[in-house]
Amino acid sequence: MATRQGQFMVYSQGAPKTDIDVINNQDYKLKLSKNWVDATSVWHIKLQSRSIFDYSFEMFLTHEELKKLKDSL
Repeated sequence: MATRQGQFMVYSQGAPKTDIDVINNQDYKLKLSKNWVDATSVWHIKLQSRSIFDYSFEMFLTHEELKKLKDSL
């Protein structure tokens, strides 16, 4: 797998990666990936939106930051 400029790969031996299809319609898909990164003790969260245009957003959150994000939603 080739990486694009500014992209990096994260490997973890912690919790298994979790992929969730939040929305899976014919015209729009939203996928969430959650992976624990043991080396830095953070969650790697990735949102992928697929429709006419594809978008991707990644964040690295501690347990407390992830809880704040969940509570705000």
